[in-house]
Amino acid sequence: MEKNCKKIFIIIAMASCTALFSGCGNASNEYSEAIELMESGNYKEAIPHMESAIKENDEKAEYYIAYGMALNGIGRYDDAIKQFQKAYQDTDNKISKQNNKKLYFGEAVAYYEMNDYSKVIKACDEALAIDQYDDMNGKLGKMKAAAYEFMGNFDDALKTYTELLKDSKLSNIYIARAGLYERLGDIKKAAADYESALEVDKNCYNANFALYNIYKNDDGKIFKDGSKRADNIISKITGAKMESAEELMQLGRAYYCIGDYSSATSNLEQSLKDGCDEALYYLGEVKMADNDYKEAISKFDEYINKVGETNINGTNIPQAYNQIAGCYIMLGDYDNAENYIEKGTALGVTTAGRMLGKNKVILYEKTSQYKKAKKAAKQYLAEFPSDEDMKKELSFINTCIKTVSLGRETASTVE
Repeated sequence: MEKNCKKIFIIIAMASCTALFSGCGNASNEYSEAIELMESGNYKEAIPHMESAIKENDEKAEYYIAYGMALNGIGRYDDAIKQFQKAYQDTDNKISKQNNKKLYFGEAVAYYEMNDYSKVIKACDEALAIDQYDDMNGKLGKMKAAAYEFMGNFDDALKTYTELLKDSKLSNIYIARAGLYERLGDIKKAAADYESALEVDKNCYNANFALYNIYKNDDGKIFKDGSKRADNIISKITGAKMESAEELMQLGRAYYCIGDYSSATSNLEQSLKDGCDEALYYLGEVKMADNDYKEAISKFDEYINKVGETNINGTNIPQAYNQIAGCYIMLGDYDNAENYIEKGTALGVTTAGRMLGKNKVILYEKTSQYKKAKKAAKQYLAEFPSDEDMKKELSFINTCIKTVSLGRETASTVE
């Protein structure tokens, strides 16, 4: 499933809701200070100010909502929900509806982080039923669709994405639905959605690279001219004038795709020098592709430490954990490999879930833990049922288990 991560929505919620709060003219100085801190991502520092504001005046719903958002920001989700519940107003007026929509949004974020997806959907529906702040609807709908995906309810997830696209053609919604189509094995529809994302935003690099991978790996099964399409995507990127740090990073990605590691490295290093920390991740990818696993680990670790895990929206933190695990597998250091797979999985991320799941199976096979490998493969196929390679791998694992059992029986007979 093509989602950035579970924590993407907490960041979205903060960005949306703190902006909405900032217009409260009657707020106390403490409240205003808290909002300013929240808008810059300093949720921990905002909390004492919100507590002071509520102590001064405990009748303002806005205070409880802001306090709940700040608590969400530091992972105190149960406490956040309690504050949101205090803000609820059972009155039919514009201000009450606006506040209720914000608190439902906050509740949805908290429940999402707590893996209580049925409550996420309920909170999103409550918020969407309120005819205020329509600009929040897209974010609410995307969170609802993601919750359906986590629950394995792919039909309702697709339906939700499709309904969202009826109201507004957003590139990120097309990408999200494309990721789900890929997960379900409908590559043709996935490619169509990525193409639609590019029609909305021609500079949507994530869609470009996703399409490149689809076309490059197709081998003529679905797209007769897939290889040509893939080459055209890279040619457009490498042929464009790239100057900013972000552009140079994307240019480095393009050269990496075609195996020109020298050009990839020079562009990525310049991007990093110009302030794009994300270039570090792709430098790790280049080193990994060049079989320099120790240096790749160093780059990925540096990237994780520099970007941090408090705001992983739009980053490659989950993938970095997966790639480090892959490097350690190649180096034969299976303990560290397992450690990083667990770290990546603990983020609750589905963007890298496919890779992490595969690496877990590989790890258990290499350490001859075939029963664990079988369990991991089954879990993987429950998430990605269309993966034919993993189905073959599961069959191979079953054969290994039978062979080991037969060997033990034979040894016992000989004794």
